Amino acid sequence: MHPAIARLMFRIQERLLGRRSFAILAELRESETWPRDRREQLRWRRLNDVLAAAHEHTPYWREVMDSRGIRPGEVNSMEALRRFPLLEKRALRERRQEMSWPKIGGGKGVKVVRTSGSTNEALQFYTCAEREAQINAARMRGHEWCGIRRGEKEMYFWGSPIELSSQDRIKRFRDALINDGLTDGFQLSPDRVPMYFEQWMKWRPACLFGYPSSFALMATMAQAQGIDLSRLRHRGLKAIITTSEILTDVDRQLTAEAFGVPVYDSYGLREGGLIGHECAEGTMHTMDEQLLLETVDPHTLEPTDGEGELVLTNIVSKVMPILRYRTGDIVRLSDEPCPCGRTLGRVDISGGRAVDFLVTTDGQWFAGYAIIYICRGVPGITKFQARQARSGDIRVLLATDERFPDDGPEKVQSALRQRLKSDNHIEVEIVDDIAPAPSGKYRPVISELAEELRRNES
Repeated sequence: MHPAIARLMFRIQERLLGRRSFAILAELRESETWPRDRREQLRWRRLNDVLAAAHEHTPYWREVMDSRGIRPGEVNSMEALRRFPLLEKRALRERRQEMSWPKIGGGKGVKVVRTSGSTNEALQFYTCAEREAQINAARMRGHEWCGIRRGEKEMYFWGSPIELSSQDRIKRFRDALINDGLTDGFQLSPDRVPMYFEQWMKWRPACLFGYPSSFALMATMAQAQGIDLSRLRHRGLKAIITTSEILTDVDRQLTAEAFGVPVYDSYGLREGGLIGHECAEGTMHTMDEQLLLETVDPHTLEPTDGEGELVLTNIVSKVMPILRYRTGDIVRLSDEPCPCGRTLGRVDISGGRAVDFLVTTDGQWFAGYAIIYICRGVPGITKFQARQARSGDIRVLLATDERFPDDGPEKVQSALRQRLKSDNHIEVEIVDDIAPAPSGKYRPVISELAEELRRNES
C-alpha cells in the first residue's frame, strides 16, 4: 500500500473509533518547541481538569482529596501534587473500579485492557478513545523524530502471545491497509532467522519496531549463519525503534551494525502512556504535554533531584486517573537542552526495573543490565539470564552455539564476580534454551529476592 493511502486509511480508522489522533499530533508538533513556562501552564491546567473529573466521578480519588484537603483547581506545583499519596500497583489492582469513570462520554469506546505482566504483576485498567488517541499521537510524533511517518511500512517484531493470537483475517486485512506488519518474535530460533529475513526482504519495511532483546538475538543468530541483515537497508529499511526493555549501548551497537540503520529507543507503560521517545540526536524526550514526572528514592520514598524511581502522573486521562504512580523504573530526569531544538524534558533510563536487580550479601543493588554487558563480551552466547531467589546465591543460565569457548562459563563467572565485588556464590549453567516471560519479553534478570525486598519496603 502506498504510504499516503495507508495514512488515509489510518485516519479513517481512527475517526471510526472516535479517536482524534491526528488533531492531537498537530498540537504536539507545535507545543514541543514552546517556551517551557507556556507548556507548564498547559500541564497544570490539564492536571486540574483531571482532578475535577476524578473528584466528581471516582470514589477513590474523592476520598483521597477530601481526606487531605486537596481541591481541584489549586494543584499548581510539584509540592502541591506531592500531597497525594504514592499510588502502588496493588491499589490499581484492588480498587480499579473505585478509581475509574467507566461511563465517561456515555461509556462509548471505554474498555478494560491488560498489561503484559512481565514481572508477574499484570494489571487491568480502563481506557477510552481519548486516552488511546493521546498515546497514538505521542507515538506517531516520536516516530517522526526518527524519520518514520505514519503510513510507511512498519513491521512489529513482537513476542506477545495476546497480539499474535488476535491475528484473524479481519485484523490482517486492516493491518495491510495501514501498512502494519507482524513477525512472531515469541519463538525466535536459528531456523526462523532466514525465514524472517526473507519475509522482511519481500515486505520492505521502512521501520522495524520491537523488543531490544529480539533484535539483538536476531543479529547474533544471523551473524552465526552468515546472513547479512544490512541488505534490508537497500529494500527501504530506515530505522529500528525499540521498546519495553532496557536498550543498552552494547545491544544498540550490535543491532545497528547488523542491520546497518540507526536504532532509537522509546519508553512507556501501558497503564501510564508513552513516557519518552528518542529523537534523531539520541535524546529521549519526555511527553511533557501528557505527563508530570518526578523521582523518589526507592527505599525512603523521599523526592530526589537526581537518579530515582520514576513516579508518573497522567494529565490527559479522565477515564482512570493515574496520579503519582510508582513505576518501579530507575531513571534520571533533566531539562538539559537538546541540539534538536525541542524544549521537552529528557529521561535517561539508568537502572531498569527495581525488581530486575541483583542484590549482594552486603546489601548493594546492581542493575540487571550489567549481565548484558558481560555476556555480550563472550562469543557464542545467544541467550542469557541471571536468577536470584535468595541472598548469597546467583544462578546464570546460558544458551550457546558452536562459537562459545570451553572456558566461557569461567569467563562469565569471573566477570560477574568482579563486577559485583561480593562473595555471592555464582553458578553458571549451560541450557538448551531460555524461555521468555509470558509477555514474550526476555528478562536479563529474574530476582525474586529484589522483588521481595521492594515489596517489604512498600
